[in-house]
Amino acid sequence: MFPAQSRSRQLDVSATALGRAHQRTSSERRSVSRPLFMEGWRKPVGHRLVSVSRGSSVCPDNTIQIWVADTDRLLRAKSCLQLLTDNDWTTLNRIQSLPNRSSAIAARVLLRLGLSKATDRAVAPTQWDFSLTAQQRPIVAEGLPQLHFSVSHVDQLAVVAISPRLNIGIDVESVDQNVAENVIAGFCHRDERRSVGALSGVQKTREFVRLWTLKEAYTKMMGVGHSLDFKMIKFMLDPIDLASAGRCAGGVSAQFENFYVSLKHTLFHASLAIEQPRIAGITEVQVISLADSANEGAVLVSPSCA
Repeated sequence: MFPAQSRSRQLDVSATALGRAHQRTSSERRSVSRPLFMEGWRKPVGHRLVSVSRGSSVCPDNTIQIWVADTDRLLRAKSCLQLLTDNDWTTLNRIQSLPNRSSAIAARVLLRLGLSKATDRAVAPTQWDFSLTAQQRPIVAEGLPQLHFSVSHVDQLAVVAISPRLNIGIDVESVDQNVAENVIAGFCHRDERRSVGALSGVQKTREFVRLWTLKEAYTKMMGVGHSLDFKMIKFMLDPIDLASAGRCAGGVSAQFENFYVSLKHTLFHASLAIEQPRIAGITEVQVISLADSANEGAVLVSPSCA
């Protein structure tokens, strides 16, 4: 169970607050065109990563922040679009699907805001630049603080995970969808197919989505994407454990965290993969989500008990 938080703290993470030149008087009201984020629950993890003794403290470099936002409401904050560079727009405008492009834009905004917060505003959101590895994995470009990040987005939702030192992967999918039998057969290990196949209706879909997001998060953490055959990756659920990673385990040990995101009438499931840190210390996961400033239906993020 996640520890109770005494209170949530709101963060004004507009372009102005993150270092863009603009002076305000103390009496000036915050513009409705600027996003307001709220720090949500925190969870210490690490009982499987390191030996944690009573009274141990969180290692600062082992923190992972997960930024979550409703695509439509975030993009209504017009100042967010000012954070994007010409290179961003060149890449984003190649996306043909409008809903997919909108969520990708929101994800890039979240990434720039999150990276700047992780450096205590030492680098402004517009100053980040990115490159690709040989496996086409996006990374922070040379000459900038080398933070780890992972991005996932669907039509209505954008999610970004950021860590100073830990290699991570994140994925999110809606559980309110129909999944064909041939999709389950094409992406599940034979043992997973047996366990999922024994279920019916909504439960079958939700279990498959859990498996899918876990595999996506794991392969993102590994930096290999879909070059791994998902049928060769086997997860055990309840509790979550990576039972087999096919030909690409590479001796890497990982911790997995699940959480649900509720947006209006849609439920999403997200999985986070965390590579085992080499330096002992407790790892802490924290959620930062777009605040509901207009009673439009906030993004609600809840930890999974599994």
